[in-house]
Amino acid sequence: MNRRTVFIWLMFLCAIPLFAEMAPTAYRDMQLGAPDHVEISVGRVKVRWILFTRTSNVTVQAKVVEVYESLSNLSVGDSITITYQHFKSPSHGWTGPRAIPILKKRDVTEAFLAFDRESNTYVPAARGASFEPLTPII
Repeated sequence: MNRRTVFIWLMFLCAIPLFAEMAPTAYRDMQLGAPDHVEISVGRVKVRWILFTRTSNVTVQAKVVEVYESLSNLSVGDSITITYQHFKSPSHGWTGPRAIPILKKRDVTEAFLAFDRESNTYVPAARGASFEPLTPII
């Protein structure tokens, strides 16, 4: 092989990770490790876009509809506040975990959460899979 062919192959191999995402097993492990696994009904959503960035701060007011597991002693009917940052990834060449979605009013969804004592709110515990059903084993 000549140098040009080797260089092209090296560039190709280096570019493969640019389109990679976290493995589904990584999301499942984060979901299984979440301190609180509940189902919530979203009441109010407040989104604050941060100027000149792809990031927004999200605050969600929700009511607990079902409790599957809770280390913070959540129970059905509890009102909770969830805070997190949403990152809008570029359409091409993005690598890394998927963004935590922005919930919508009246959504009913499973939530994998952890209580943050500093902000006195709940935060997503499974990144982009925090508001999805338990990821199945593949």
